[in-house]
Amino acid sequence: MPSYASLSELKAGIPPRDLVQLTDFDSDADQVDDARLQAALDDASAEIDSRIAKAVTLPMAEPPRMLAVLCRDLAVHRLYSNVGMATEAQTKLRAEAVAFLEKVGRGELSLGGTGDAPPQTTSPGVAMTDGPERLLTRDRLKGF
Repeated sequence: MPSYASLSELKAGIPPRDLVQLTDFDSDADQVDDARLQAALDDASAEIDSRIAKAVTLPMAEPPRMLAVLCRDLAVHRLYSNVGMATEAQTKLRAEAVAFLEKVGRGELSLGGTGDAPPQTTSPGVAMTDGPERLLTRDRLKGF
């Protein structure tokens, strides 16, 4: 299962000075560990799937852009939480992402552009042009 966000999208949302600190737990290589970043994206994608699986057919052929945004937010929070550096803003973004996904899972919101909700018919598309004779017409109401 591919992640909803790419490594480059995730890296673009994290300051370069933090990337090594978030992924190099041994502190000996001073290099970004792309495998740890990818694991965070995969974990976030799995969390997304678990929250929306009842409302959306998975896997999606073309996931909407919103899932990439949510995946990135969840992965960033996970990475910073792993090293004890999660900020209040990151925690709030995670809470908002989870709340959004839960609403999608309950069918209250749509992801948009995925066909995840059946189309709703507002009318059968038939115009009535014939029917019974009218009881109240201008001619019958003359004099009232």
